[in-house]
Amino acid sequence: MKQIEQVHIIVDHRENKLKALLDKKKDKIAYESKQLDIADIVISSEVAIERKEGFDFVSSIMDNRLFEQLLRLKETYQHPILILEGLNDDVFENTGMKISSIYGALSYISYKLGISVIPTRNLEDTAIVIERIAYREQVKDNMPLLSRKAPKEMAKKERRSFIIEGLVDIGPKKAKTLIDKYKTPYQVFKAIKHTEILYTKTGRMKGIKGPLGDLTGFGPRFIEKNKKILFGKRKKEPQKRINEIF
Repeated sequence: MKQIEQVHIIVDHRENKLKALLDKKKDKIAYESKQLDIADIVISSEVAIERKEGFDFVSSIMDNRLFEQLLRLKETYQHPILILEGLNDDVFENTGMKISSIYGALSYISYKLGISVIPTRNLEDTAIVIERIAYREQVKDNMPLLSRKAPKEMAKKERRSFIIEGLVDIGPKKAKTLIDKYKTPYQVFKAIKHTEILYTKTGRMKGIKGPLGDLTGFGPRFIEKNKKILFGKRKKEPQKRINEIF
């Protein structure tokens, strides 16, 4: 009899229903529960998942949470995924939002943001999808689960990348990108300091200009958070106003 390969994932500590279900699947999925600033489930250093139930999905469109969460997910992981759970007739008929707006949001997420959307019927199906993605990443493709534990022996360049991984909203791949370009953590910090956040007339962040402006995957949220971490001072921002996309 073939032995089952166990996969390991990180689950946000607020995902209580998912954790309760995974407790029954310990032969296939082992998980660590911790506070995640980005994503609900981390599969590997390159893959992470945002999980939305049907009603919460629609609610997050209306208050603009969804797009902010997904943009941060896309900025941090090479392969971001949205699992959309239980988007059924009950949701369509009882949210007060037009069906065309719901599908418009899904279209925007898929073809504009380039984020994979996987629909599931329920939490049980979601757990199956998570296990299959983790199996593909960890067993078949041999990708490591994101970890901040440094080996005792590291090459100079690897250690420099490891230092940069300690920044907010960054993983190994993005850290390597920065070190490849700027060579040392000090030069990376300087680049962050001299990168300016751009705002719309309504006060919303719209992009960046400066040293990091030419690199893909580094947006205004990344600059804002890491300037605060590295330099302690934060410029007063314009008043923000929520605008609906659809």
